[in-house]
Amino acid sequence: MALVLLGVRSRGEEPFTAATSKFREEVEKFAERPVPAPGGVLLVGSSIFKRWTNAVSDLAPLPVTNRAFGGSQTSHQLMFFDQVVPPARPDLVVWYCGSNDVKGGKDAAGVVARTQEWIGKVHAALPGTGVLLVSVMDSPQKRRDGQSAAVREVNRGLARLAEKKERVFYVEVNPALEKANGSARADFYVEDGLHLNPDGYRALTRVLRPAIQQHWKPKG
Repeated sequence: MALVLLGVRSRGEEPFTAATSKFREEVEKFAERPVPAPGGVLLVGSSIFKRWTNAVSDLAPLPVTNRAFGGSQTSHQLMFFDQVVPPARPDLVVWYCGSNDVKGGKDAAGVVARTQEWIGKVHAALPGTGVLLVSVMDSPQKRRDGQSAAVREVNRGLARLAEKKERVFYVEVNPALEKANGSARADFYVEDGLHLNPDGYRALTRVLRPAIQQHWKPKG
């Protein structure tokens, strides 16, 4: 079934145009996949999760479903929220988004505001569902392009959301992707310096697994 997108826009959300239509086809395919059992763990966000093709097996036996779509910004997560999140009926949603906003020059305050709006949608549609916010990675690409300060500002904002909102949690993953001196582990990234390689995903798994286990509780 084709998606029907209404013309109502959320704060900071982009209009649905040809520039964003590339996401529609990808999101439509989610509806063709098996419906997850209710009460599981849902991964949403951009290409860091999209490219994590082994997420389900890496995080097993946690009941994980991956519905990330690559290249997306926070505005796109708002745009396609109804098609991505409620149908999965998760108990915990794990969010990785904002990296592409920073890469595109979007201000940190706007990234945090749109994330907060998205959290509001989660809690309105799925009362009782938790949200685990994953820090934006200060990748070699971000450092090379002078965007580390923006990454840190976004992450401070995400941490504040977790402090003040019920059922919202934050996990900082950057230390696991850095050397002891704070420089990025280039050996954890593919050639573009932005996306993780298998070693990087193993390091990410070591941080995310205990965080998910802490905030997701099996029913019954």
